[in-house]
Amino acid sequence: MPLQWNWLRKRCRDAVSYRLRTWGDGRWASYCRPTWISFLITERCNARCVHCNIWQNRGPEDSPTFEQWCAALLDLRRWLGPMHVCITGGEALLKPFTPELVAYGSSLGAFVEVLTHGYWKDQSRIERLALANPWRITVSLDGVDETHDEVRGREGFVRYTRKTLETLLALRRARRLRFSIRLKTVVMARNLHALEELAEFATQDGVDILFQPIERNYNSPDDPHWYLHSANWPQDPAAAVRSIERLIELKRDGRAIANTVAELRVMQSYFLDPEGWQVSVKTHTSHERRAACTALNLFQAQSNGDVRVCCCRDPVGNIKTARPRDIWRNRPHWWADGCCMDSRMSTAEKEHRLVT
Repeated sequence: MPLQWNWLRKRCRDAVSYRLRTWGDGRWASYCRPTWISFLITERCNARCVHCNIWQNRGPEDSPTFEQWCAALLDLRRWLGPMHVCITGGEALLKPFTPELVAYGSSLGAFVEVLTHGYWKDQSRIERLALANPWRITVSLDGVDETHDEVRGREGFVRYTRKTLETLLALRRARRLRFSIRLKTVVMARNLHALEELAEFATQDGVDILFQPIERNYNSPDDPHWYLHSANWPQDPAAAVRSIERLIELKRDGRAIANTVAELRVMQSYFLDPEGWQVSVKTHTSHERRAACTALNLFQAQSNGDVRVCCCRDPVGNIKTARPRDIWRNRPHWWADGCCMDSRMSTAEKEHRLVT
């Protein structure tokens, strides 16, 4: 019952912040609080994904200590109440203290989600993560066979990822743990043929799957025309639309697909007209009727402690030197002074999204 009550509190708070963005032509927007919180605790990765350049990062990171990450979690919880926070990377489990950080966040009553690629020959990291009992563990899976190896850039990747899923399912059952398991698939040219099989594979007790359309490679230079020369972009948009249409059918037939039908429809539109949707897809807001400045809801702590409220603007503070609530309150009012979406979006996308 406490978990359900906390979830209801979170949903109500998020709904209020969502409405404040646009009520009264945005005059109440400054009262919004973050609803999308993520900790990128490392920007290093031991995968070699074709759609991400983070693995090319080298050298030491000037990261917050375990205690500083915990202090940030505590301040967010005291300020916001029950909140959802995603611990990610890079590969979050490269940090030895990640399971302990997850356990601490869960003990505070936060809804802690962890994103991992699952490529761990030594399953002790996965076991420790499961025993930390987060709210959700999300595992990247782009195919149930060698397709996943191709996308993730390492031989045997799918074997170890599936072993991770087996470990999570077994521990959850044996210890009667409550975390959910989500599979996350990046939809691209290399795996259009595999989407239906992935949806079927994910439909098991306590598991679902989220499909996310391919974007410009993470950690790569800004290029609004990246899709014209990317091997990841479907060269036959109609084939992509058909594959997603099949997912819509499967969802209606009861498969455990986390996307709404509306989100899948937008994905079809994106593959047919990337310029008309790519900023919305990058900011993960394409499912919303009206586009709004991400500085009204995003709180993203980078691996060096810097906090971003917009992926295209400079950091607004650092959790090593300031409390999250103070960073948020002192952030620039970019939504009032000229949101960068206005310059980044094409005319077609502005018409789709009714930018505010």
